[in-house]
Amino acid sequence: MQDFGEGKKIGLLGGTFDPVHNGHLAVAAHVLKALALDAVWFIPASVPPHKPGHEDGRQITAFSHRIAMLQRAVQPSPLYVVSDLEAKRSAPSYSIDTIRILRKQIGSKTDLYFIIGVDAFLEIDTWKRFQELPGLANFVVLSRPGYPPEKAEELISREFPGYLHGPTRETWSCASSGKAFILLHMEPVPVSSTAIRRRVKNGEAIDELVPETVADYIREQGLYV
Repeated sequence: MQDFGEGKKIGLLGGTFDPVHNGHLAVAAHVLKALALDAVWFIPASVPPHKPGHEDGRQITAFSHRIAMLQRAVQPSPLYVVSDLEAKRSAPSYSIDTIRILRKQIGSKTDLYFIIGVDAFLEIDTWKRFQELPGLANFVVLSRPGYPPEKAEELISREFPGYLHGPTRETWSCASSGKAFILLHMEPVPVSSTAIRRRVKNGEAIDELVPETVADYIREQGLYV
């Protein structure tokens, strides 16, 4: 077990990353700076329970390709880490199981910050053992256009009654767990993995949407054609 020491703060950013793009990196950079994190770990899902395939009908790309693209994307930053945890599991990638495994790996003194968009957060009551999650990690909920912050507040009040407003309006904390829900705002980055896959299929350029190393990998491996 690796213990990062008391006071260390690690962000956890999960997803299919099919492919990773500049929007993912912008989220990591924003949360890293806003919360003064020591690192952000990117955790690609192997078998997403809520996403057996993509909305465009494509199957999810092999894990080996997705993690290879992530490793290339984060290489310039020493504060970004790519975890292959999900590659070692045959079961679906439920967040509760992933966070519990990570907690055992990095020790109890490190603060974890689970990063999620408000659109996904509003569906958390459909997740496996969702009410246990805030006891394991802080939740960083990122705003999205079209999703009023009040919706997140309503969900927290309904499903997590032990969490109360902190010093600011958009922080809810719980004395017994020592964890919090934190609502962060950031300007949306107009890019999506779906759009990138479509552009590659149509023979259009994607260089402004992904790191150069990722664009090169996609071309070299013939992905998304």
